[in-house]
Amino acid sequence: MAKDISKIINPASIAVVGATNRKGSVGLAVFSNLIYGGYQGVLFPINPKARSIQGVKAYPRLVDVPDPVDLVVIVVPPEAAIDTLNQAGQIGAKGAVVITAGFKEVGGHGVDLERRLKEAANRADIPLVGPNCLGVINTDHDVSMNASFATKMPRPGNIAFISQSGALCTAVLDVAAGRNIGFSKFISFGNKADVTEIDLLRYLRDDPETEVILMYLEDISNGREFIE
Repeated sequence: MAKDISKIINPASIAVVGATNRKGSVGLAVFSNLIYGGYQGVLFPINPKARSIQGVKAYPRLVDVPDPVDLVVIVVPPEAAIDTLNQAGQIGAKGAVVITAGFKEVGGHGVDLERRLKEAANRADIPLVGPNCLGVINTDHDVSMNASFATKMPRPGNIAFISQSGALCTAVLDVAAGRNIGFSKFISFGNKADVTEIDLLRYLRDDPETEVILMYLEDISNGREFIE
């Protein structure tokens, strides 16, 4: 069954779990990118030890947010990421992006952690991008979302780029900026524990802002579905 990933790419509200004021951290980079990228929705930073993040009121836990949350961006350690997904289910979140690394890509215990992460997403009925990814960018003026720790917000364009490699995403963004190339969507989906290239292709096929889809894949989830 096709996953509804619309609230991952076009959310009206975003909670960043692990947002922080600590310089050099991924949590600060992601939250700052959302603010300075001009995100058009509502932001909720989640941090139990901070009153505010970048001047925005913070909440100790995801379940403490008093308003609806469409997308949960997770930048906390693996065990905490699993607990966060359980909380996301409790508040009725519609999507999650897990930027955190330390899952299947490290082998051993990480494989089990990723299995538990996927099970938590399935229980909560929340489509999940990641883990171990750069994040999701939507340049549409009505959204203007840079939910990633990339250093650059690309200019708008008609190319959608999806990649399993976050490092390649960074390189492509650098080249694109130097050549004035724009993107409609820019999605790093990492280990694809849940949302796959097939889900993203289905969404982008019908995206009015997208005319070209570029992909970097390290494996294909389902060959027959991919061909179709």
